[in-house]
Amino acid sequence: MSGTYHTLGASTLAGSGNRPDQTNHLAKRHNAKSISQSPSLLMSDYWFLAGLILALFYVADPFFWRLDKIGPTKHLPLIISILGVLLANVGSQVFDSTKSSLKHNWQILQAGLPLVLLGLWIVVGSLYTRKFNDINNTFITVGLYMLFAFLAARIVLISPARASIVRAYLISAATLGIFMVMRMATNYDGMSVNYHELEALIIPLAVYFALRPSGLNSPLNLQNNDKRYSQVLFTLFFLGAGLVFRKNTGFLVLLLTLLYIWIAEWRFRFRENIAFRFWTMFWVLIVLVGGVVAAGYFAQQQELLPSGNPEYRMLTYDVAWHKFMSSPIWGTSFTGQATEKFTAYTISSAHGNLATHSDILDIAAQGGIIALSLWLWGYLRVARLSLRHALKGDRPREDMQAAAHTLACMSIASIIVYAFNPILLQPAKSLLMWGQFGMLLGISLHLANQNAEAKTKAAGSDAANTHLSTVELSHA
Repeated sequence: MSGTYHTLGASTLAGSGNRPDQTNHLAKRHNAKSISQSPSLLMSDYWFLAGLILALFYVADPFFWRLDKIGPTKHLPLIISILGVLLANVGSQVFDSTKSSLKHNWQILQAGLPLVLLGLWIVVGSLYTRKFNDINNTFITVGLYMLFAFLAARIVLISPARASIVRAYLISAATLGIFMVMRMATNYDGMSVNYHELEALIIPLAVYFALRPSGLNSPLNLQNNDKRYSQVLFTLFFLGAGLVFRKNTGFLVLLLTLLYIWIAEWRFRFRENIAFRFWTMFWVLIVLVGGVVAAGYFAQQQELLPSGNPEYRMLTYDVAWHKFMSSPIWGTSFTGQATEKFTAYTISSAHGNLATHSDILDIAAQGGIIALSLWLWGYLRVARLSLRHALKGDRPREDMQAAAHTLACMSIASIIVYAFNPILLQPAKSLLMWGQFGMLLGISLHLANQNAEAKTKAAGSDAANTHLSTVELSHA
């Protein structure tokens, strides 16, 4: 597999100690060989990654520069990543002898057609209202960044170093995620920062460290099994981040991540490994006892719990719902304002212009049942493709498959978060969310192509063997 990494070793949290030493030794040699033969990142890959990493820097905002709020800089990550995609496409046209660009473009369009149509609809509606209604506060950011998902899928699909691209992004997200969690947990700079709305980015990183092969990035020290324990630590760290957020959406994403890891990996380990079974039951008991104690404590200290601000949310939801009911089929065709002027609540930074706090309700209000259907249909099409090719239950997994599971969990978690928060209107957060979704689509299409090629070769081999047998029988 071009640009991917194979392993026969144990996965994180596995404790697969019953394998023969010879098998482990062969697995480690296979890892080292795969890594040494991995294609290097191209300049276009670096540009694409630079845009995503800059967006990560924007949302982490370690120096409080608020670059995602400043007009000249807020779309800079998108521009940089698109430049990388353009360079990759030029390189593909010049150097790809198979000339498979049209095939790849059609695959991406076919898989994501509903969301492409929705994104184009949002962009056209927003441009119309800017031109003819003189409204600059539009949904154009929602449409543009939704379309970016398919540019991300394109570069992952055509780049030989696709596995390195995805892994570099996830490691960068984990690095900045550690910084953000530590800042929230310790308040070391006295800023009382809470990275609310980033739950879907940080907590699902636990999936990557729980599923990725152990020791994959240590070809020079193959006998060192400490990688497995470091991955256990990272898994627990990002799971613990769900509590650090102290937000209702954070708790929901934490439950989703735990469920995802259980379905994808831990249920197999529970059945196979006695030690894992013991520690699972031990920690479940600890969590249950801790949950009872915490419930009793917070029952007495309710001010420490997140309120969710239901009064404000219900007010904005009511406005969006009435818009939907006034035109339930196609809404306003995204010609309305992205935020509303409210007098009941005042936020100085927003000057009274407040978002609905539910991107799904905004899609319903602005595009009606048609927009909601395109949105849901688009997710289901990509989910079906991913389940068939990238998220299969094969074990042990390659690193790129672990990354695909992580991106899938992030994408599902994003729906939970933007169902209650205006993520799609914020450029940096929207770029990361749709970029992750697009990379999952790219991986799925790449693996689908590989499976199709393997079937073709197998069919050709069977035909050749049948022909050979016929010839032999004719000479018998």
